Amino acid sequence: MTEPKNSDDRTKALLSDQDTESQNGTPAPGTGWTHRPQREGEEAGRAIGVTGSAKNYAQNVKNGGDRGHGFAAEQRNNQLDRLSGKDARVVGDDNAKNGPDRIVNGTWIQSKYCSSGSKCIQQCFDDQGRFRYLTPDGRPMEIEVPADMYDSAVQAMKDRIQNGKIPGVTDPAEASKIVRKGTITYAQARRIAKFGSIEGLKYDSVRGVKLAAGAAGMSALVTTFLSVCDGDSPGMAVRQGASAGLRVGGVAWLSSVGAAQLGRTSLEKGLRPTTDAVVKKLGPKAVRFIVKGTGKNLSGAAANSHLSKLMRGNVVTGAVTVAVLSTGDVVNAFRGRVSVAQLFKNLTVTTASVAGGTGGAMAGAAAGAALGTILFPGGGTVLGFGIGAIFAGASALLGGAAAGTVSQKASKAMMDVLIEDDAKKMIAILEKVLAEEVQIALLNQKECNQVVDTLQKKDLSSALRKMHADPNRSGFARELITPFIDAVLAKRPKFTPPSDEEFLSAAVKLLEEAADEETQRPPATGSTSTQPSG
Repeated sequence: MTEPKNSDDRTKALLSDQDTESQNGTPAPGTGWTHRPQREGEEAGRAIGVTGSAKNYAQNVKNGGDRGHGFAAEQRNNQLDRLSGKDARVVGDDNAKNGPDRIVNGTWIQSKYCSSGSKCIQQCFDDQGRFRYLTPDGRPMEIEVPADMYDSAVQAMKDRIQNGKIPGVTDPAEASKIVRKGTITYAQARRIAKFGSIEGLKYDSVRGVKLAAGAAGMSALVTTFLSVCDGDSPGMAVRQGASAGLRVGGVAWLSSVGAAQLGRTSLEKGLRPTTDAVVKKLGPKAVRFIVKGTGKNLSGAAANSHLSKLMRGNVVTGAVTVAVLSTGDVVNAFRGRVSVAQLFKNLTVTTASVAGGTGGAMAGAAAGAALGTILFPGGGTVLGFGIGAIFAGASALLGGAAAGTVSQKASKAMMDVLIEDDAKKMIAILEKVLAEEVQIALLNQKECNQVVDTLQKKDLSSALRKMHADPNRSGFARELITPFIDAVLAKRPKFTPPSDEEFLSAAVKLLEEAADEETQRPPATGSTSTQPSG
C-alpha cells in the first residue's frame, strides 16, 4: 500500500482501509468505516453475552461438587418461581452462617435436597440438636425439600416439634407450614447437575433466553444510536438495530447453553490452576475492584475464587462464541468456497473481537459500575459492562488515525522546545488520550475530522510545554481534548430510543423477508423429486 503524502491523506486512508469480510456476512472488526454501527453494536452485545455466560458458567461450577445437586435445586426452583410471577432470588452466595438460600415474596427459605426426607430435616440441626435456621425475629425459616420427599420430611419435622426441638413451635401441625415442597424431585436435581441431561439443558435454555434478550437489546440500541449519528433515517436505523439484535441474540443464546454445559465437565478442573495463578498475580485490591464491578461485594479468598471462576467462564464462553460465529466460515472452507488461509484469518479476527470486547466489558464493569450506579441507580453494573464493551469493541482505526494526524503536527511543534525523548513521551500521551476519548464518544468520521481540525488550529507548542510540566500529563491532555469533543457532541441531533414495538415490528419484518427469500430460493443442484411417478 502506498504511503499517504500528508497527515490528512493518512487519516482518510486509514478510515477507508477495508479488509476481507468473514464468510458469515459480518464485517471483520477494525476493518474500516463501512457498517460501523452494526459492527460496534454487535460487538457490544456479544461482550454482554459472553460476560453473562461467564457468570452462568461460574454458577454451574458448584454443580460439579459433591453437593452440586443441592445448588442445582436452588437455582432451578428459583427459576421456576420467577417464571410463575413470584419475586424470587438466590441469596445463599453470600455464605452467611445459617442464612437463607433463597427469598421468595419476602419469605426466607433454606433448601435441603438430601437422599431422604428425614435426612433433609436432620441437616437443619447442629451437633447439639439445635435448629439452625431462624429469621431475625426468631421464627423458623421454611425448609425446601424435594417434591417426592415432602410427606416424609413433614413427618420428620413433626417428630422434632413433639420433642421440643423447634423454638417457639409446639403444635406438630405447624410442620406442614415449615416444610416447603420443592418444584423438582431429588432425581431431577441430580440430573440438572450433570452434563448433557435433558433437565440441565432445559434449565440452561431458559436462563439463556434472558441473557440473549439483554445482549440483543444492547446491540439493537447501540446500532440504532450510531446509525442515527451517521445520518441514517430513523426507520433505517431501527431496522439495522433490529437486525443486529436478532443476530447477537441467537449467538448469545447458543453460546450460553454451550458454556453452561461445559461448566459441568472436567474442563473446569483443568483450567483452574491457570486462572488461580492469574488472580494471585493481580493482588487483593485489583481483585476486589473487578469483583465489585460484577455485582459481588466479596473480599479475600471468596473474591479470588469468584474472579477465578469468572475468568474460566470467559475463556470457555469466548471459545464457544467463536465456534458459533465461525460456523459459516468452517462450512465454506470444507465446501471449498474459501481457502484454509482465509478461514484462519477470519477465525483470528473473530477471536480477537470476542476477546477484546469481553476484556473491555470486564474492565468497564468495574469502573462503570460506580459511575453508572450514580447516574442510573440499580443499573450501574449493566451500564458499566455496556460502556466497557463498546469501548473495547470499537474500531481502533478512528482513534489511531486522529491521534496520528495530531501527532505529526505536535512533533514539529515540540522539537524546538524539548529534547527528543521528552517529545516522544508527550506525543505518545496525546495519542493515547485522544484515541480513548474519540472511541468513548463513538465519534463518526466527520465528527472525528472536526476534532482534529480544531486541534490543529490550536497553539500546540504552548499547550505541550505546559503538559510536559504538569505532574498529571494524561489529565492535562484529556482537559485539552475534551472541550473540542464536547463541542462536536453538542451538534448531534437529539436521540430518542425507539420503543419496544418499533424494534419488534422491524424484527418481524426482517424475519418475514428472510422467510420469503428462503421460499423463493431455487432447489439445490442434483436434488431429486419426492413426488410419486405416474
